[in-house]
Amino acid sequence: MLRKYKPFLRAGAIDTMTFRFNIMIWAVVTVCQVACLVFLWLAVYRSSAGGIDAEIHGFSFREMIAYVVLTTVFNFVTFNNDTMWYINNDIRKGTIGNHLIKPISYRGKFAATSLGSLLTMAVMFGLPFYTAALLALRGLGFLPGLTFPAFFAHLGLFLLSGLCASLLNDVISYIFGVLCFYTTSAWGLNSLKETLVSFLSGTLLPLAFFPAGLRDVLSWMPFAGMSQNPVLILMMKYDLAASLRCVALSAAWIVVLELLAKLLFSHAARKVTVQGG
Repeated sequence: MLRKYKPFLRAGAIDTMTFRFNIMIWAVVTVCQVACLVFLWLAVYRSSAGGIDAEIHGFSFREMIAYVVLTTVFNFVTFNNDTMWYINNDIRKGTIGNHLIKPISYRGKFAATSLGSLLTMAVMFGLPFYTAALLALRGLGFLPGLTFPAFFAHLGLFLLSGLCASLLNDVISYIFGVLCFYTTSAWGLNSLKETLVSFLSGTLLPLAFFPAGLRDVLSWMPFAGMSQNPVLILMMKYDLAASLRCVALSAAWIVVLELLAKLLFSHAARKVTVQGG
């Protein structure tokens, strides 16, 4: 059964490599973004009561810089997803009907394509970027000294949580793409999705900076598993038990959101109207 999705897995990898120049440009932009964030947090800590040695919401300055660098790299590698735009394009061109009658899952096609893209990004950019970031941060003393058993245990959990984060991002993009069946426009929905994910996943700032009640709620939402939790696992801010709970929570949310996506698509497919025919 999985054999018929292999072409989509390969297509995702080929598509990523085809536009590798664009990705390189985004890599340069990402480096500039990291530099701006480092200076921003430097100003924040210097202006705090304890100065550069202060600890704000459980983060020292060195830990915050490590968090910023690793989060930016993580999002660059993981959030490379165009599922929503592909669905909107199918609707606008009128080709959605052809996909609905094919003997493959519409959702499965996008999941396989996204997985192929993720694997390519992880090999082409993730491996060198993470290696450089970890070596630099460790050399500058921004990460604690690690024993090899502890590091590899957290690294394995980080890879699992990273895979879960990619699947969460893909299913959320798919859900917003299905909403295009009702709006026939993706621009506003994409802006809403990007805002929600950036704000609630810990991408803009760690969830520890949120008010206590809201922070507790967000820690149980799927968004925390899309950015903050994998990075904190890699930084070893979570122990192994907490890391396992984060991975299990993300896996549970994947199941819930996939079921929601299936129900939503079943309803939307009965009411679909297209602009291209």
